[in-house]
Amino acid sequence: MSSARQTYRPARERKPALPERAQPHPIRFGPNLYIAHTQPGFEGIAADEIAGRIRGAREITRRVVPDRAGMTIFFAPVADKLGTLRTPEDLFGLAGYRAGIGPENKELDRIRGASREAPLVEPALAARVRVSPGTRAGRRLKFRVIARMAGEHEYRRVDFQRAVERGILERDDHTWRLEEEDADVELWATMIDEEFFLTVRLSDDRMRHREYKTAHRPASLRASSAAALAWLSEPREDDVVLDPFCGAGTILIERAHMGRYAMLLGSDRDAAALAAARVNVGERYKPIQLENWDAGALPLGDASVDKIVTNLPWGLRYGSHGENRKLYPLWFREFARVLKSGGVMVMLTAEWRLMRDLERTRKIAPSKIIRVSVLGKPAAIYVCRKE
Repeated sequence: MSSARQTYRPARERKPALPERAQPHPIRFGPNLYIAHTQPGFEGIAADEIAGRIRGAREITRRVVPDRAGMTIFFAPVADKLGTLRTPEDLFGLAGYRAGIGPENKELDRIRGASREAPLVEPALAARVRVSPGTRAGRRLKFRVIARMAGEHEYRRVDFQRAVERGILERDDHTWRLEEEDADVELWATMIDEEFFLTVRLSDDRMRHREYKTAHRPASLRASSAAALAWLSEPREDDVVLDPFCGAGTILIERAHMGRYAMLLGSDRDAAALAAARVNVGERYKPIQLENWDAGALPLGDASVDKIVTNLPWGLRYGSHGENRKLYPLWFREFARVLKSGGVMVMLTAEWRLMRDLERTRKIAPSKIIRVSVLGKPAAIYVCRKE
């Protein structure tokens, strides 16, 4: 993991609201292009993991489907290791692309033609077999189309979907059969303003829904987002990692999958959450310690942990905004006490106004703020380094 470590010290971003979309430059379409989907705002973290874990991989550009998904479009020389990635929610092979498609109904014919003539369907299908072994790859393929649109268009999403389906049925590279319920292959068609992307889904539901997560809690963080927080902590094999609001244990487990560590420490005041964490951890991920500790009075020595990685209470399902205004300063003072010099804190919260106030009063000093959307809710990730 040492080759993937980076120091994060860019200029601070003030307000955690997702940026407005500018008209992007068309991509240079070609072989070995893939797309990783994340929740909006997490695509840059996924791009960093991809470049850090896959030799020769590099990001080409990014796109966002507003309120739905972030997309990092990247080159990778081979697809074999794509399935080991933790921060994406889904992976796709780019099979066809067309820029400059207008919003008028007549453009549906161009979309149909682009689907019929998409040149890299076969390589994308081959990549799918390498990422998800056991998937069907014969000449007779049942397919379905997942269609998404962003921007202003005269045609409806269902019209867009039907145009893509007709184009696929007209292809002569396989015997294609449209089958909504029992498809062998998912083709995702995305229209973002004037850009059309036709992709083959490479991953299955196991990438988004981890097999270890059998016990769930309300408001539990998605595994891919937990992995993104763990990645930002710059994992090292000698880490002592603390999650003081560990819930069902997702962040700690995802950190375990990032590489070796010295100790994982999780605490939570909710006994039911700790019970769920113990179920999810099981007999794996040792050494790990799960305790019923108060985040404002941790029974840990000064400078005893290397990393604090956590999803802070948002004051929505648990607690309140008023309570958070009192508790956040207490928690941060305690975090600073137990964190070693040079240690890193990575914290996710939707309380960005409160965090802005705490930054102004020097209760917290982020070196990086990443604006994200979590299940449609604006939030931010704060990366802090103790000097």
